[in-house]
Amino acid sequence: MTRLLLEMHDVHLAYRLRKSLLRSDCHPVINGVSLKVHQGQRLGIMGHNGAGKSTLLRLMAGIYAPDRGRVTNHGARVSLLSLQAGFDPRLNGWDNALLSGVLMGMSPKEVRLRLKGIHEFCELGDQMNDVLGTYSSGMRARLGFAVALAMEADLLLIDEVLSVGDQDFQEKSEKAVMHAVNQGCAMVLVSHSPIKLKKWTDSVLTFEKGMICLPAPEKAVSSA
Repeated sequence: MTRLLLEMHDVHLAYRLRKSLLRSDCHPVINGVSLKVHQGQRLGIMGHNGAGKSTLLRLMAGIYAPDRGRVTNHGARVSLLSLQAGFDPRLNGWDNALLSGVLMGMSPKEVRLRLKGIHEFCELGDQMNDVLGTYSSGMRARLGFAVALAMEADLLLIDEVLSVGDQDFQEKSEKAVMHAVNQGCAMVLVSHSPIKLKKWTDSVLTFEKGMICLPAPEKAVSSA
């Protein structure tokens, strides 16, 4: 039996949206999600933009805490690859790589030993010396991707980043992800693209209105 890496049980999360100084509304985002991720699994989660997929991954990564329910990490090293990585726009690329790596669980020494490889992978050249506030969204994604892959993870959480950059960078990124998966790393990929999910995962769940629904039908997953 494969090792259980992470499980979610009846997880709920809501955002509070301030309407005025004295009034705020509660906006439910995650509504009773339960799932398990095992070693070597390649799980896809399909949902439209704004469905809460990124929030779901942040709960799995331990960045957010649920309002109700529980997220249990069974000793897995989790790495989040996201277009919305939480960098500091006031810091340069090197410092953001260091900060991001530490937040993912590596020691400062471990990150420093990987900085050269991170720099080479993201292909930012001298722009690593520039503050992140000058980066395009694609440059940020390249840096976030490189840092996340530098971590020796048991579980990769991937949020719409496999189409970043030019064709050569996409191919390099895909090879790096597949190498990690072939070495036994589990993967959860969230996307609104059925073609991407069919290519990258071996099972797909649908995510609607903050809930995991029945497995996505084969017709939906294989269609353009």
